[in-house]
Amino acid sequence: MRRGNNNALGFLMLAGCANLLGCAQSATESTALLDDEGTVFEGALASASGERQSPPNIVIFLADDMTWHDVGVYRRLATSLPGAVSTPNIDQLANEGVVFERAFTATAMCSVARHQIYTGLYPVRNGGYGNHSRVYEDTKSIVSYFSEYGYEVALAGKSHVYPRHVFPFKKVGHENKGTAGETTFGIKKTRAFLDDVGERPFVLIVASSNPHIPWNRGKTKSYPLASIAVPPYLRDSPRLRAKLSSYLAEVSELDREVGLIDDELGKRGLTDNTIFVFSSEHGSDLPFGKWTAYDAGVKVALVVRWPNKISPGISSAIVESVDLLPTLMDLSINTVPKGLDGRSFSSLLSGATDTHKQFAVGMQTSKNIHNGVPYPIRWVRTERYKLIENLLPETRFSSFTTVSNWFQQELADEVTAGTDRYLSYLKRPRLEFYDLERDPFELQNLVGQLNASQTIELERMQTHLYQWMREQNDQGVQTEMAVCQRKGFSHRGCP
Repeated sequence: MRRGNNNALGFLMLAGCANLLGCAQSATESTALLDDEGTVFEGALASASGERQSPPNIVIFLADDMTWHDVGVYRRLATSLPGAVSTPNIDQLANEGVVFERAFTATAMCSVARHQIYTGLYPVRNGGYGNHSRVYEDTKSIVSYFSEYGYEVALAGKSHVYPRHVFPFKKVGHENKGTAGETTFGIKKTRAFLDDVGERPFVLIVASSNPHIPWNRGKTKSYPLASIAVPPYLRDSPRLRAKLSSYLAEVSELDREVGLIDDELGKRGLTDNTIFVFSSEHGSDLPFGKWTAYDAGVKVALVVRWPNKISPGISSAIVESVDLLPTLMDLSINTVPKGLDGRSFSSLLSGATDTHKQFAVGMQTSKNIHNGVPYPIRWVRTERYKLIENLLPETRFSSFTTVSNWFQQELADEVTAGTDRYLSYLKRPRLEFYDLERDPFELQNLVGQLNASQTIELERMQTHLYQWMREQNDQGVQTEMAVCQRKGFSHRGCP
């Protein structure tokens, strides 16, 4: 982990830093600092004098369909992507905590992403691998794990996880995707919860509905069309810029909500004893994001803050959404449940190590999404390379986005212009292999032009992916076709 004090990281976030290593202390220096302050994680519940302290509270703030690079600090870290995004509250959180550059969800889809966070299990193993699906009846969740240790476990805002008895959150807010109201998660009840919880430790999940469509909140005038930086994986057009303006306005609205929650903790003197996690969940529903295996979909913005316990810094280690539950239990209770797929990355936060996993892995099931067709995808990623396997490449991908008037107009314009960017989104080859060091936005599929070392790397990654599928009892196409057996409720994709 590249660590630094608040001033160094703040400078990075304001001006960018061409050499990130030059902005940080060494891991050895950081570890020594932690030891001097008596904040090593083995003693998370003890002070330097050995006296037992109150277990920390936990706040997990979830965005809804938000691409990782649309957080200000990530936009500045990704030097190949220019343009400003106004997220001062998340940036401040990052200034005070650890920013993860390589965090991933196994699936870029709402309920599936949340099932992973709440259970510590990958999608097929927990059973909830399709959108609007349900986990297995006997699955343990974050509610039961933390309740066993005396925690109050509450949810404000969007749920989207099934069945309810596996996720019996105390409801301290409500989902609100309308234009009215102070927040999209019902902050009035959230404030009441914080007032009433007393001395009992709590886990509070704040699940915003921003920036999920419809993009109807925020100030679009903050993002004039001419000033918007269009990501290189999207086709620049006036229609796209109008959509990005509305979307980014909701990103800033989400940021305002993050600031509100942080303020409420501060007013009650809870900040120092609260682990605050921000996650962007997964990418937006623009092409190459949600419902795909590209980094615009499966890579997430992840920030963890714990004042006086975690030194600010930037981690380039690979971590996954399934790792959050064991990490938070490790930090707060000094125990990790057995049988989880996720692994605690508390040693990254303490500075004891700067590596965690060699691979991130995942899948996409599209048979039951709105306007979807069977389109199973499996993927594996290392620090440098991404391998994607489209198991039914003869099929034309379809989603809520691809059938929209906007996308159809863009596709027609693209054909007229003689380009094929969005056509490649609809029709994909069996294998895709990307060198993310040279091609961070996955624009050039290297299959068919691999050198010897890349061929060896592809085979190594493929071996790991297939082993993971066997361990998860993931049968590929057959698993895709069986997704409606796992539906959480009847809907268009699964009547």
